[in-house]
Amino acid sequence: MDDQQTWRRRAVLRRTGAGALALATLGATTGTGTAATGRQQGTVSATSWPQFQADAVNGGYTETTGPSEGSVAWQFDTGEPGQPTVTPAEGETPSDQLPDDASDNVVSSPAVVDGTAYVGSNAGTLYAFDTVSGETEWTYETVEREEVMSSPAVVDGTVYVGSHDERLHAVDADTGEREWAFEADGKIFASPKYHDGTLYVGSQNGTMYAVDTAGEAVWQQSVADRVDSSAAVVDDTLYVGLWNDDHTGSVVALDTATGEQVQSYPARGEIACSPTVSDDVLYFGDYARVFYAVDVGTAELEWGREFDAPILASPVVADGTVYVGGFDSVLLAMNVENGDVEWRFVADGQFFSSPAVTRDALYIGNGDSHLYAIDRATGEELFSVETGEAILSSPAVTAGAVFFGSSDSRFYAVGEPTGGESVSATPPGSTDAPSSEAPSGGTDGTTSDDGPGFGVLGALGGLGLGAWHRYRAGGDGSAADAGDDATGE
Repeated sequence: MDDQQTWRRRAVLRRTGAGALALATLGATTGTGTAATGRQQGTVSATSWPQFQADAVNGGYTETTGPSEGSVAWQFDTGEPGQPTVTPAEGETPSDQLPDDASDNVVSSPAVVDGTAYVGSNAGTLYAFDTVSGETEWTYETVEREEVMSSPAVVDGTVYVGSHDERLHAVDADTGEREWAFEADGKIFASPKYHDGTLYVGSQNGTMYAVDTAGEAVWQQSVADRVDSSAAVVDDTLYVGLWNDDHTGSVVALDTATGEQVQSYPARGEIACSPTVSDDVLYFGDYARVFYAVDVGTAELEWGREFDAPILASPVVADGTVYVGGFDSVLLAMNVENGDVEWRFVADGQFFSSPAVTRDALYIGNGDSHLYAIDRATGEELFSVETGEAILSSPAVTAGAVFFGSSDSRFYAVGEPTGGESVSATPPGSTDAPSSEAPSGGTDGTTSDDGPGFGVLGALGGLGLGAWHRYRAGGDGSAADAGDDATGE
C-alpha cells in the first residue's frame, strides 16, 4: 500500500506540469478530520441544520442521530397548491400520479431550524413547512417566479436565499414577509453562507458578494466568469470554487473583511463543487474528474484522486475520512491522510447531492431517484427511499429525521420528525444486521480496496457539459438529460 501510494505521488509530480499544484510530503496534515472552525460555532444541533451543508465551512456533519428506517413521514407536492400528500401504501412508490413538469423540481437543499423546514423550488417559491405535520406555514414568491435552486440560510429569525431573479432575498422566518432584496449582477445558484454577521454568495456572472444582515454590500469582487460554488468560511478567510468559460477553474481564498484574494488553488477544470476545510486542508472536486486535498497555507497538494466523471457534490470530512460522490455513480470514503479508499458505494445514477453525515450513518440522494442511508463504518446500505425522479437536493438531518427535495417536484420528510424537541433515536443499523447482499443501488456493492484507475491526475477531456450548464442556468432540459450530457454518455 505504501509503495503504491508513493508511486501515485511521483506520477502526480510528473503530470502536473508548470504552474500546477506541487505535492507536499504525505501525512503533513493529520488529525480526526473535524472542521476546526465551522463546527465550533454551535449552530448545528439535534433540531437545527441552518444552512447548506449545515455550517459555515460546508461541514455537512451533525452529532445527532438520523432516522433508522426509510418510512416517509410526509411529502409535499410543490407542483400545485394543497396539503401534504398521503404516504404511498405498502408496495406502492411515490412515482404514481406524479406531475412531470420539470419546472417544479426541488433542487434546493433544505435548512431546518426549531421545527420548521425551509426550501426553495424551481417554480420560484420559498416554502416553510412544519417539520412534524408537513403543513405549509407560509410561502414566498421571488420576482417573476424565477427559480430558487439556492439553499436557504436561517439566522436569528431571518431566512436568506438566492434566486435566478438575480437577488439575494431576506425573508422573515415567522411570517414569510420580505425584509429586503439585494440585487446582484447575475443569477444566484450558489447558497448564501452566513458567518459572523455577514452573508457571502456568488453570482453566475462571476462576482462574489459580502452582504450584511441589513442588506447592504460590504464588498464585491469579480473573481471568475461564473460562481456556482457555495463558499466555505473559516475564521477570516472564505474559500470558493471558480468556473471559467474556457473550462478552467480554481478555488480562491478571499479575505472576509475586504474581498481581496489571499491565495489560489489551481485545478484542471471548472469547479461547481462547494469546498470544505478541515485541519488546514482544503477538499474539493472539479469537472475534470479530479478530487483534491490541498494545504490551505502553502497551496501544496497533499494528495489527489481521479474519478471517472466530474465531481459536483461537496465533500464531507469526519473522523479521519472524507466522503464524496461523483457523476460516475460512485461514492467514496477516503483516508484524509493519503486518499486511500476505505470503501466505495455504487449507485445506479449520478451523485449531484452532497452527503449529510452523522455519527453512525451517511445520507445522500442520487440520480437514480433514491435517497440512501449508508453505514459509515462499512459502506453498506442501511435503507433507501424511492422518489419519482432524480434527487439533486442535499439532505438535512435532525434528530430522527432527514429532509430533502426531489425532481419529482416533491419535498420529503423521512423518519420521525420531532419539531423543536430532541429525541434519543435508534442508530441506523443497530436493530438489524446489514445485508450481506449487494446494495440495491448498484451491482458492484461495496468494496474495501483502492479501486482501479485512481490516484493520477487526469487532463480535462471532452466532458460534454452543455446540458448541465443549461440546467443550472435555469434553461430547458431535464435533469436526466443534463446528467447524461455531463458525462458524455
